[in-house]
Amino acid sequence: MAFTIKLLDSLTPKEKPYRQFEGKQRAGFGVQVSSGGKVTFIYLYREPIANKQRVMTLGSYYGVDRDGQAKNGGLSLKEAYAVYADAKRIHEEGRDPQIIRDERLVQENAARRAELDRLKRESAMGNIQQLLNAYVADMKVQGKRSWADVEQCLNNNVYAAIPATTKAKDISPTDIRAVLAAIITREKMTMANKVRAYLSAAFAFGIEWDNDAKRHFEALRFGISTNPVRDVPKPDKHTHARDRALSGEEVKQLWDLLDNYGLHPKTAAAIRLLFALGGQRVEEILGLHADDVDMQNQYVTLRDTKNGTTHVVPFGEVALPLLQERLCDTSTSGALFGKIKGDSADDMGYHTISRAVNRICKRTGMNPFVPKDIRRTVKTLMGAAGISKEDRDRFQNHALTDVSSKHYDRYNYLAEKRRTMAVWDAYLQNILADLPQANVVQLRVVGA
Repeated sequence: MAFTIKLLDSLTPKEKPYRQFEGKQRAGFGVQVSSGGKVTFIYLYREPIANKQRVMTLGSYYGVDRDGQAKNGGLSLKEAYAVYADAKRIHEEGRDPQIIRDERLVQENAARRAELDRLKRESAMGNIQQLLNAYVADMKVQGKRSWADVEQCLNNNVYAAIPATTKAKDISPTDIRAVLAAIITREKMTMANKVRAYLSAAFAFGIEWDNDAKRHFEALRFGISTNPVRDVPKPDKHTHARDRALSGEEVKQLWDLLDNYGLHPKTAAAIRLLFALGGQRVEEILGLHADDVDMQNQYVTLRDTKNGTTHVVPFGEVALPLLQERLCDTSTSGALFGKIKGDSADDMGYHTISRAVNRICKRTGMNPFVPKDIRRTVKTLMGAAGISKEDRDRFQNHALTDVSSKHYDRYNYLAEKRRTMAVWDAYLQNILADLPQANVVQLRVVGA
Protein backbone atom coordinates (compact mmCIF):
# COMPACT_ATOMS: atom_id res chain seq x y z
CA MET A 1 0.00 0.00 0.00
CA ALA A 2 1.50 3.30 -1.10
CA PHE A 3 1.43 6.18 1.32
CA THR A 4 -0.60 9.30 0.59
CA ILE A 5 -0.86 12.65 2.32
CA LYS A 6 -4.37 11.72 3.38
CA LEU A 7 -3.08 8.48 4.92
CA LEU A 8 -0.25 10.24 6.75
CA ASP A 9 -2.61 12.86 8.14
CA SER A 10 -4.93 10.11 9.38
CA LEU A 11 -2.30 8.34 11.46
CA THR A 12 -3.25 8.49 15.13
CA PRO A 13 -1.14 7.86 18.25
CA LYS A 14 -1.49 4.68 20.25
CA GLU A 15 -0.40 3.67 23.73
CA LYS A 16 2.89 2.45 22.31
CA PRO A 17 4.88 3.68 19.33
CA TYR A 18 4.21 1.73 16.16
CA ARG A 19 5.52 1.45 12.61
CA GLN A 20 3.81 1.19 9.25
CA PHE A 21 5.58 0.30 6.01
CA GLU A 22 4.68 0.73 2.36
CA GLY A 23 5.57 -2.82 1.45
CA LYS A 24 7.29 -4.23 -1.63
CA GLN A 25 6.91 -1.04 -3.70
CA ARG A 26 9.50 0.67 -1.50
CA ALA A 27 11.06 -2.03 0.60
CA GLY A 28 11.99 -0.84 4.09
CA PHE A 29 10.35 2.56 3.71
CA GLY A 30 7.80 3.46 6.36
CA VAL A 31 6.77 5.71 9.17
CA GLN A 32 7.02 5.50 12.92
CA VAL A 33 4.31 7.08 15.06
CA SER A 34 5.19 7.95 18.65
CA SER A 35 2.77 7.69 21.53
CA GLY A 36 2.53 11.46 21.33
CA GLY A 37 1.53 11.37 17.67
CA LYS A 38 4.83 12.46 16.09
CA VAL A 39 5.28 10.94 12.61
CA THR A 40 8.80 10.11 11.46
CA PHE A 41 9.89 8.68 8.12
CA ILE A 42 12.19 5.66 8.52
CA TYR A 43 14.18 3.16 6.46
CA LEU A 44 14.54 -0.40 7.72
CA TYR A 45 17.54 -2.30 6.35
CA ARG A 46 20.27 -4.77 7.27
CA GLU A 47 23.89 -3.79 7.79
CA PRO A 48 26.05 -4.84 4.84
CA ILE A 49 28.70 -6.53 7.03
CA ALA A 50 27.09 -7.66 10.32
CA ASN A 51 23.71 -8.28 8.66
CA LYS A 52 21.99 -6.76 11.68
CA GLN A 53 18.72 -4.92 11.25
CA ARG A 54 18.95 -1.17 11.60
CA VAL A 55 16.44 1.67 11.47
CA MET A 56 17.50 4.90 9.83
CA THR A 57 15.55 8.06 10.60
CA LEU A 58 14.92 9.98 7.40
CA GLY A 59 13.07 13.02 8.82
CA SER A 60 9.86 14.13 10.52
CA TYR A 61 6.44 14.77 9.01
CA TYR A 62 4.38 17.72 10.23
CA GLY A 63 1.98 17.97 7.33
CA VAL A 64 2.05 20.10 4.18
CA ASP A 65 0.54 23.44 3.17
CA ARG A 66 -1.78 24.12 0.23
CA ASP A 67 1.16 24.16 -2.15
CA GLY A 68 2.35 20.77 -0.97
CA GLN A 69 5.36 22.25 0.87
CA ALA A 70 6.41 20.64 4.15
CA LYS A 71 5.55 22.54 7.31
CA ASN A 72 7.81 23.47 10.21
CA GLY A 73 11.03 22.28 8.61
CA GLY A 74 9.82 18.71 8.18
CA LEU A 75 9.76 16.51 5.08
CA SER A 76 6.96 16.17 2.58
CA LEU A 77 6.18 12.67 1.33
CA LYS A 78 7.94 13.45 -1.95
CA GLU A 79 11.05 14.63 -0.14
CA ALA A 80 11.00 11.56 2.11
CA TYR A 81 10.88 9.29 -0.95
CA ALA A 82 13.99 11.09 -2.33
CA VAL A 83 15.92 10.66 0.93
CA TYR A 84 14.89 6.99 1.05
CA ALA A 85 15.98 6.42 -2.54
CA ASP A 86 19.45 7.88 -1.81
CA ALA A 87 19.83 5.73 1.33
CA LYS A 88 18.65 2.58 -0.50
CA ARG A 89 21.14 3.22 -3.34
CA ILE A 90 24.00 3.50 -0.84
CA HIS A 91 22.87 0.29 0.86
CA GLU A 92 22.73 -1.56 -2.47
CA GLU A 93 26.34 -0.44 -3.08
CA GLY A 94 27.32 -2.36 0.03
CA ARG A 95 27.72 0.63 2.33
CA ASP A 96 25.87 1.61 5.49
CA PRO A 97 23.69 4.67 4.67
CA GLN A 98 23.69 5.91 8.28
CA ILE A 99 27.48 5.90 8.45
CA ILE A 100 27.65 7.70 5.11
CA ARG A 101 25.08 10.25 6.33
CA ASP A 102 27.00 10.84 9.55
CA GLU A 103 30.18 11.37 7.55
CA ARG A 104 28.36 13.83 5.33
CA LEU A 105 27.04 15.69 8.36
CA VAL A 106 30.55 15.95 9.79
CA GLN A 107 31.84 17.30 6.47
CA GLU A 108 28.89 19.67 6.06
CA ASN A 109 29.29 20.97 9.62
CA ALA A 110 33.01 21.46 9.07
CA ALA A 111 32.33 23.30 5.81
CA ARG A 112 29.65 25.38 7.52
CA ARG A 113 32.01 26.32 10.37
CA ALA A 114 34.74 27.15 7.86
CA GLU A 115 32.34 29.37 5.95
CA LEU A 116 31.22 31.09 9.14
CA ASP A 117 34.85 31.65 10.08
CA ARG A 118 35.50 33.03 6.61
CA LEU A 119 32.53 35.36 6.85
CA LYS A 120 33.66 36.45 10.30
CA ARG A 121 37.15 37.21 9.01
CA GLU A 122 35.65 38.90 6.00
CA SER A 123 33.50 41.19 8.14
CA ALA A 124 36.54 42.06 10.25
CA MET A 125 38.61 43.06 7.20
CA GLY A 126 39.29 46.77 7.05
CA ASN A 127 37.66 48.92 4.38
CA ILE A 128 39.36 51.49 2.19
CA GLN A 129 38.59 54.31 4.60
CA GLN A 130 40.11 52.40 7.52
CA LEU A 131 43.20 51.68 5.43
CA LEU A 132 43.71 55.30 4.42
CA ASN A 133 43.02 56.51 7.97
CA ALA A 134 45.56 54.04 9.35
CA TYR A 135 48.11 55.09 6.73
CA VAL A 136 47.69 58.79 7.54
CA ALA A 137 47.76 58.10 11.30
CA ASP A 138 51.06 56.25 10.84
CA MET A 139 52.45 59.20 8.89
CA LYS A 140 51.49 61.44 11.79
CA VAL A 141 53.15 59.13 14.34
CA GLN A 142 56.28 59.00 12.18
CA GLY A 143 56.42 62.79 12.25
CA LYS A 144 55.70 63.22 8.53
CA ARG A 145 54.60 66.85 8.26
CA SER A 146 52.72 66.18 5.03
CA TRP A 147 50.15 63.92 6.74
CA ALA A 148 47.43 66.61 6.81
CA ASP A 149 47.86 67.40 3.12
CA VAL A 150 47.85 63.70 2.23
CA GLU A 151 44.70 63.16 4.30
CA GLN A 152 42.91 66.07 2.64
CA CYS A 153 44.02 64.95 -0.83
CA LEU A 154 42.77 61.39 -0.33
CA ASN A 155 39.50 62.44 1.28
CA ASN A 156 38.76 64.84 -1.56
CA ASN A 157 39.54 62.44 -4.40
CA VAL A 158 39.04 58.80 -3.42
CA TYR A 159 35.58 58.34 -1.91
CA ALA A 160 33.73 59.94 -4.81
CA ALA A 161 34.85 56.97 -6.94
CA ILE A 162 35.21 54.22 -4.31
CA PRO A 163 32.61 53.89 -1.51
CA ALA A 164 34.32 54.26 1.86
CA THR A 165 32.91 50.92 3.09
CA THR A 166 34.51 48.92 0.25
CA LYS A 167 36.87 46.31 1.67
CA ALA A 168 40.47 47.29 0.97
CA LYS A 169 41.22 43.77 -0.29
CA ASP A 170 38.48 44.10 -2.91
CA ILE A 171 39.91 47.24 -4.50
CA SER A 172 41.03 46.48 -8.05
CA PRO A 173 43.08 48.38 -10.64
CA THR A 174 39.74 49.32 -12.21
CA ASP A 175 38.80 51.20 -9.03
CA ILE A 176 42.15 52.99 -8.99
CA ARG A 177 41.71 53.98 -12.64
CA ALA A 178 38.28 55.40 -11.81
CA VAL A 179 39.77 57.60 -9.08
CA LEU A 180 42.52 58.91 -11.34
CA ALA A 181 40.22 59.36 -14.34
CA ALA A 182 37.96 61.67 -12.34
CA ILE A 183 40.98 63.84 -11.49
CA ILE A 184 42.30 63.79 -15.04
CA THR A 185 38.95 65.03 -16.39
CA ARG A 186 39.53 68.13 -14.26
CA GLU A 187 42.91 68.51 -16.01
CA LYS A 188 44.77 68.10 -12.73
CA MET A 189 47.58 65.83 -13.89
CA THR A 190 49.91 66.70 -11.03
CA MET A 191 47.16 65.92 -8.54
CA ALA A 192 46.47 62.62 -10.31
CA ASN A 193 50.13 61.68 -9.95
CA LYS A 194 50.06 62.59 -6.26
CA VAL A 195 46.91 60.59 -5.54
CA ARG A 196 48.34 57.57 -7.34
CA ALA A 197 51.53 57.81 -5.28
CA TYR A 198 49.60 58.18 -2.02
CA LEU A 199 47.32 55.22 -2.81
CA SER A 200 50.27 53.04 -3.79
CA ALA A 201 51.99 53.86 -0.49
CA ALA A 202 48.77 53.24 1.45
CA PHE A 203 48.24 49.77 -0.03
CA ALA A 204 51.88 48.87 0.54
CA PHE A 205 51.34 49.99 4.13
CA GLY A 206 48.26 47.72 4.37
CA ILE A 207 50.21 44.68 3.16
CA GLU A 208 52.95 45.42 5.67
CA TRP A 209 50.33 45.93 8.42
CA ASP A 210 49.02 42.37 8.07
CA ASN A 211 52.53 40.88 8.12
CA ASP A 212 53.92 43.01 10.94
CA ALA A 213 54.59 40.83 13.98
CA LYS A 214 54.09 43.84 16.24
CA ARG A 215 50.43 43.92 15.13
CA HIS A 216 49.86 40.17 15.43
CA PHE A 217 47.31 40.56 18.22
CA GLU A 218 45.42 43.46 16.68
CA ALA A 219 41.95 42.64 15.34
CA LEU A 220 42.13 44.86 12.28
CA ARG A 221 43.33 43.16 9.12
CA PHE A 222 43.16 44.21 5.48
CA GLY A 223 43.81 40.98 3.59
CA ILE A 224 45.42 42.77 0.64
CA SER A 225 47.22 40.22 -1.54
CA THR A 226 48.65 42.55 -4.18
CA ASN A 227 48.93 46.30 -4.54
CA PRO A 228 46.14 47.32 -6.99
CA VAL A 229 48.00 50.51 -7.91
CA ARG A 230 51.03 48.63 -9.21
CA ASP A 231 49.67 47.95 -12.70
CA VAL A 232 48.01 51.35 -13.13
CA PRO A 233 50.51 53.58 -14.95
CA LYS A 234 51.41 57.01 -13.72
CA PRO A 235 48.97 59.47 -15.36
CA ASP A 236 51.68 61.88 -16.40
CA LYS A 237 54.96 60.08 -17.01
CA HIS A 238 56.72 63.23 -18.13
CA THR A 239 56.55 65.25 -14.94
CA HIS A 240 59.89 66.62 -13.83
CA ALA A 241 61.25 67.81 -10.53
CA ARG A 242 60.67 71.50 -10.01
CA ASP A 243 63.56 73.78 -10.85
CA ARG A 244 61.97 77.20 -10.35
CA ALA A 245 64.25 79.60 -8.52
CA LEU A 246 63.53 83.30 -8.10
CA SER A 247 66.10 85.79 -9.24
CA GLY A 248 67.39 88.50 -6.92
CA GLU A 249 65.12 90.98 -8.67
CA GLU A 250 62.10 88.72 -8.09
CA VAL A 251 62.98 88.34 -4.41
CA LYS A 252 63.04 92.14 -4.09
CA GLN A 253 59.74 92.40 -6.01
CA LEU A 254 58.04 89.79 -3.84
CA TRP A 255 59.32 91.31 -0.61
CA ASP A 256 57.86 94.69 -1.53
CA LEU A 257 54.54 93.19 -2.69
CA LEU A 258 53.85 91.38 0.59
CA ASP A 259 52.46 94.54 2.19
CA ASN A 260 50.16 95.44 -0.69
CA TYR A 261 47.76 92.53 -1.18
CA GLY A 262 45.85 92.19 2.06
CA LEU A 263 47.91 89.36 3.51
CA HIS A 264 47.71 88.68 7.23
CA PRO A 265 50.85 90.05 8.99
CA LYS A 266 51.71 86.51 10.12
CA THR A 267 51.64 85.27 6.53
CA ALA A 268 53.84 88.09 5.26
CA ALA A 269 56.30 87.58 8.15
CA ALA A 270 56.47 83.83 7.50
CA ILE A 271 57.30 84.32 3.82
CA ARG A 272 59.99 86.87 4.66
CA LEU A 273 61.50 84.59 7.30
CA LEU A 274 61.77 81.80 4.74
CA PHE A 275 64.30 84.03 3.00
CA ALA A 276 65.82 85.65 6.07
CA LEU A 277 66.50 82.36 7.87
CA GLY A 278 68.32 80.89 4.90
CA GLY A 279 65.66 78.82 3.10
CA GLN A 280 64.60 76.47 5.87
CA ARG A 281 61.62 74.19 5.17
CA VAL A 282 58.24 75.92 5.24
CA GLU A 283 56.68 73.66 7.88
CA GLU A 284 59.72 74.03 10.15
CA ILE A 285 59.47 77.82 10.12
CA LEU A 286 55.71 77.71 10.70
CA GLY A 287 56.27 75.41 13.68
CA LEU A 288 58.44 77.91 15.57
CA HIS A 289 57.51 78.78 19.18
CA ALA A 290 58.71 81.61 21.37
CA ASP A 291 60.89 79.17 23.33
CA ASP A 292 62.71 78.29 20.12
CA VAL A 293 64.00 81.84 19.65
CA ASP A 294 67.15 82.87 21.52
CA MET A 295 67.38 86.63 21.01
CA GLN A 296 70.49 86.99 23.15
CA ASN A 297 72.57 84.53 21.12
CA GLN A 298 70.68 85.25 17.91
CA TYR A 299 69.62 81.81 16.74
CA VAL A 300 66.42 79.78 16.43
CA THR A 301 66.10 76.07 17.13
CA LEU A 302 64.07 73.96 14.73
CA ARG A 303 63.01 70.86 16.61
CA ASP A 304 60.44 69.15 14.38
CA THR A 305 62.64 68.70 11.31
CA LYS A 306 62.27 66.40 8.31
CA ASN A 307 65.32 64.30 9.14
CA GLY A 308 64.48 64.19 12.86
CA THR A 309 67.50 66.16 14.06
CA THR A 310 67.46 69.38 16.06
CA HIS A 311 68.64 72.15 13.76
CA VAL A 312 70.11 75.40 15.10
CA VAL A 313 69.86 78.34 12.70
CA PRO A 314 71.64 81.65 13.44
CA PHE A 315 69.87 84.77 12.21
CA GLY A 316 71.03 88.18 11.11
CA GLU A 317 69.80 91.73 10.72
CA VAL A 318 67.02 90.92 8.23
CA ALA A 319 65.36 88.31 10.45
CA LEU A 320 65.83 90.21 13.73
CA PRO A 321 62.88 92.65 13.47
CA LEU A 322 60.63 89.96 11.98
CA LEU A 323 61.22 87.68 14.97
CA GLN A 324 60.86 90.53 17.45
CA GLU A 325 57.50 91.42 15.94
CA ARG A 326 56.27 87.84 16.20
CA LEU A 327 57.47 87.52 19.79
CA CYS A 328 55.57 90.67 20.73
CA ASP A 329 52.32 89.26 19.35
CA THR A 330 50.79 87.76 22.49
CA SER A 331 47.88 86.31 20.50
CA THR A 332 50.14 83.52 19.32
CA SER A 333 50.24 81.99 22.86
CA GLY A 334 53.77 80.82 22.26
CA ALA A 335 53.36 79.82 18.62
CA LEU A 336 54.88 82.41 16.32
CA PHE A 337 52.48 81.37 13.56
CA GLY A 338 49.27 80.20 15.19
CA LYS A 339 45.80 79.93 13.70
CA ILE A 340 44.60 82.80 11.54
CA LYS A 341 40.95 83.75 11.97
CA GLY A 342 38.91 82.34 9.11
CA ASP A 343 41.47 79.65 8.27
CA SER A 344 40.03 76.13 8.47
CA ALA A 345 43.31 74.60 9.68
CA ASP A 346 44.29 74.39 13.34
CA ASP A 347 47.44 76.42 12.64
CA MET A 348 49.05 78.12 9.70
CA GLY A 349 50.22 75.53 7.25
CA TYR A 350 51.84 75.18 3.87
CA HIS A 351 48.44 75.78 2.26
CA THR A 352 48.25 79.23 3.90
CA ILE A 353 51.55 80.32 2.38
CA SER A 354 50.67 78.71 -0.93
CA ARG A 355 47.39 80.62 -1.23
CA ALA A 356 49.17 83.90 -0.48
CA VAL A 357 51.85 83.25 -3.11
CA ASN A 358 49.23 82.27 -5.69
CA ARG A 359 47.26 85.44 -5.01
CA ILE A 360 50.30 87.67 -5.53
CA CYS A 361 51.40 85.88 -8.70
CA LYS A 362 47.94 86.04 -10.26
CA ARG A 363 47.37 89.69 -9.44
CA THR A 364 50.79 90.91 -10.48
CA GLY A 365 51.62 88.61 -13.39
CA MET A 366 54.72 87.44 -11.57
CA ASN A 367 56.14 84.17 -12.89
CA PRO A 368 54.35 81.52 -10.75
CA PHE A 369 56.18 79.68 -8.02
CA VAL A 370 55.32 77.65 -4.93
CA PRO A 371 56.58 78.16 -1.36
CA LYS A 372 58.98 75.22 -1.64
CA ASP A 373 60.75 77.07 -4.45
CA ILE A 374 61.97 79.61 -1.89
CA ARG A 375 64.30 76.99 -0.43
CA ARG A 376 65.81 76.38 -3.88
CA THR A 377 65.96 80.12 -4.49
CA VAL A 378 67.97 80.76 -1.33
CA LYS A 379 70.29 77.85 -2.00
CA THR A 380 70.96 79.17 -5.50
CA LEU A 381 71.53 82.74 -4.33
CA MET A 382 73.80 81.53 -1.53
CA GLY A 383 75.93 79.92 -4.21
CA ALA A 384 76.03 83.22 -6.05
CA ALA A 385 77.19 84.82 -2.79
CA GLY A 386 80.17 82.46 -2.70
CA ILE A 387 78.96 79.99 -0.05
CA SER A 388 80.14 76.43 -0.69
CA LYS A 389 77.61 73.69 -1.38
CA GLU A 390 78.65 71.81 1.76
CA ASP A 391 77.98 74.89 3.90
CA ARG A 392 74.68 75.53 2.10
CA ASP A 393 73.59 71.93 2.64
CA ARG A 394 74.51 72.03 6.29
CA PHE A 395 72.77 75.38 6.82
CA GLN A 396 69.56 74.06 5.26
CA ASN A 397 69.83 70.79 7.20
CA HIS A 398 70.16 68.61 4.16
CA ALA A 399 71.23 65.19 5.37
CA LEU A 400 74.87 64.37 4.67
CA THR A 401 74.88 60.69 3.73
CA ASP A 402 78.51 59.72 4.21
CA VAL A 403 79.12 57.26 7.06
CA SER A 404 81.08 59.73 9.15
CA SER A 405 78.39 62.43 9.03
CA LYS A 406 75.52 60.00 9.47
CA HIS A 407 76.79 57.96 12.40
CA TYR A 408 79.66 59.74 14.12
CA ASP A 409 79.75 63.49 13.58
CA ARG A 410 77.83 65.20 16.40
CA TYR A 411 79.48 68.61 16.12
CA ASN A 412 76.81 71.36 15.77
CA TYR A 413 78.78 73.53 13.30
CA LEU A 414 77.30 76.66 14.91
CA ALA A 415 80.38 78.79 14.19
CA GLU A 416 80.35 77.74 10.54
CA LYS A 417 76.62 78.44 10.31
CA ARG A 418 77.15 81.91 11.76
CA ARG A 419 79.68 82.66 9.03
CA THR A 420 77.25 81.37 6.41
CA MET A 421 74.45 83.51 7.83
CA ALA A 422 76.70 86.60 7.92
CA VAL A 423 77.38 86.24 4.20
CA TRP A 424 73.76 85.43 3.33
CA ASP A 425 72.33 88.21 5.48
CA ALA A 426 74.56 90.80 3.85
CA TYR A 427 73.77 89.43 0.41
CA LEU A 428 70.01 89.53 1.10
CA GLN A 429 70.25 93.09 2.41
CA ASN A 430 71.88 94.14 -0.86
CA ILE A 431 69.11 92.43 -2.81
CA LEU A 432 66.43 94.19 -0.77
CA ALA A 433 68.26 97.50 -1.13
CA ASP A 434 68.32 96.91 -4.90
CA LEU A 435 72.10 97.27 -5.01
CA PRO A 436 74.01 95.98 -8.06
CA GLN A 437 75.75 92.60 -7.89
CA ALA A 438 79.18 94.26 -8.03
CA ASN A 439 78.63 95.66 -4.54
CA VAL A 440 78.50 92.18 -3.00
CA VAL A 441 81.41 90.46 -4.69
CA GLN A 442 83.65 91.14 -1.72
CA LEU A 443 81.31 89.07 0.51
CA ARG A 444 82.28 85.82 -1.18
CA VAL A 445 83.79 83.34 1.26
CA VAL A 446 86.95 82.03 -0.35
CA GLY A 447 87.56 78.38 0.55
CA ALA A 448 84.59 78.28 2.94
